[in-house]
Amino acid sequence: MRKHFASLDGLRGIAALAVVGSHFENLSGFDLHLQQSGVAVDFFFVLSGFVIAQAYEARLIADMTWRRYMSLRLARLYPAIFGGVLAGLIVAAAAGEPLSVWLGLQFLLLPVLQGAAVHGGELFPLNGPQWSLFWELAINAVHAAAVRWLTTPVLIAVVALAAGALVWTSLHFGSLDVGWSRTNVWGAVPRVIYSFGVGLLIFRAHARGFTAPKIPYGVIAIALIACMFRVVPALGGFAIRDLAVVLVVLPALVVLAIASPLSTRAERSAKWLGALSYPLYTIHVPLLRGFNIVVDALPDAWQAAAWWVSLILTLGLAVLFERYYDAPIRRWISNGRGVSQQPARV
Repeated sequence: MRKHFASLDGLRGIAALAVVGSHFENLSGFDLHLQQSGVAVDFFFVLSGFVIAQAYEARLIADMTWRRYMSLRLARLYPAIFGGVLAGLIVAAAAGEPLSVWLGLQFLLLPVLQGAAVHGGELFPLNGPQWSLFWELAINAVHAAAVRWLTTPVLIAVVALAAGALVWTSLHFGSLDVGWSRTNVWGAVPRVIYSFGVGLLIFRAHARGFTAPKIPYGVIAIALIACMFRVVPALGGFAIRDLAVVLVVLPALVVLAIASPLSTRAERSAKWLGALSYPLYTIHVPLLRGFNIVVDALPDAWQAAAWWVSLILTLGLAVLFERYYDAPIRRWISNGRGVSQQPARV
């Protein structure tokens, strides 16, 4: 019986909320000091490596085929991705943004490298956060294909090489806020390899009996939130701060969270946040951009209040999206296509 770590669910939800807050302030103009929340993506990759290793590594080595595994991953991820891209297309049309056939690549899970560069040249202009899901599926595919040869010494070497590439990437760009646009797309490669690989290593260490000291879960959650804030310029610049957070702090928080005890009430809240995190991540940008159209049409005196209402509505609609769209469709896929539900959310 695989253990479910509700503590990781809660942290995933907190990271997703920080990403929403960052995009909210970009559109609304409110300063929530969440510009550093891009490292939430690296945190998602660490969590994914741990949960994927727990759920699938032994099965992949034993008898699960690559095709079967990827069908499970697509069944888990694609319904919400499709809904987010569709919502993004509707909002883009309503906003009068330039549309082209190239945008349809996003429904095929492929980045848009041709056509007009919109939203800062995003790889997935209809729904920007999809870039990280693209790399999530890519690293899943590579891991599943190579898992039989990915012994722990080999994995350590791969992670070490990725860490070196990550240092160079951060110093080159001035931060690790890379991988999402045409101009910095290659910066995603060391980000996903390092963090996903560290997640795999954390699981292997945990499976061999390594345990971290037990500290209050609230302390871990506050530390994660602190990683997302950009209150003052970091010592040595954001390149150094990002490296410290991604290379050391985020993996350490996952290790600590695995050993952190939760009360019954906290566990329920953490599981709820975990269930909401992925649908919220996939749908919030199109929703906020749609609300932006509405808010801009209002009198100036109303706009500030309207933005806060929009944020609340975004969170509420994400709950409905998960309950009445994402979860039912995944159940239908499971029942109709013989695809079993994942034992853990990723």
